[in-house]
Amino acid sequence: MKLLFLLSHQDLRTTFRDPIFKGLLFFPLLAFVFIRWLLPLIIERFPIILPYQTVILMWACMQSATMFGFIYGFLFLDEKEENLFQVLRIVPISTFQLLSSRLLVGFSVSSFTNFLLLHTGGIGHFKVWEEVLLVLQFSLLAPLIALLLGTFSRIKVEGLAQMKIVNICLNLPALIYFLPSPWLHLTAVFPSYWSFRSLEAADSGGNFLLFLTLGTVYYLIILYTLNRRFGKTALQ
Repeated sequence: MKLLFLLSHQDLRTTFRDPIFKGLLFFPLLAFVFIRWLLPLIIERFPIILPYQTVILMWACMQSATMFGFIYGFLFLDEKEENLFQVLRIVPISTFQLLSSRLLVGFSVSSFTNFLLLHTGGIGHFKVWEEVLLVLQFSLLAPLIALLLGTFSRIKVEGLAQMKIVNICLNLPALIYFLPSPWLHLTAVFPSYWSFRSLEAADSGGNFLLFLTLGTVYYLIILYTLNRRFGKTALQ
């Protein structure tokens, strides 16, 4: 347990030393300010945006989680480049414990911000229990992205390229709200699709629990697969 606290403390120090990471860390708060105060002003000036305000809310919730995934993914890549994983191999700590300790702060801040976005953002009509479940599902993107970068990237340059690709892929499901093509539902291979559809169903009175359950199971399958792969390639 002491080791986990030391890792979390060191990660925070590293994050605040890097200007890019520091900016990413505060992005969720900026997203809340945008949704809560700036978006209503923009919609008042440009009413054509009003039908898409829920989509903008989906994007804000997704990005507030993915930012922490990118931060901790790059911390993994830092350790790869410095061969620190060689040390972690002899430490009695599992991949799950390592990831959990590192994402605790990011997961908590992201969840809190997303709850504020849903509960006080002024967009949509959600029950509190729906908001809590949506927050938890969206926040699963953080460990998913961290594991994805930590598993498939060898250095930070590769991680930067993958970060752009991952961000594009996660945003692709939003096209279903702009283009009337049934083929776009093939973007369900990207987990963000299920978070978007869950939020949509909660707002419109659709089958919320169906989308939430299917999406959460899909998230957990991906996380389990990445966790095993990460353990084999990095910590063993």
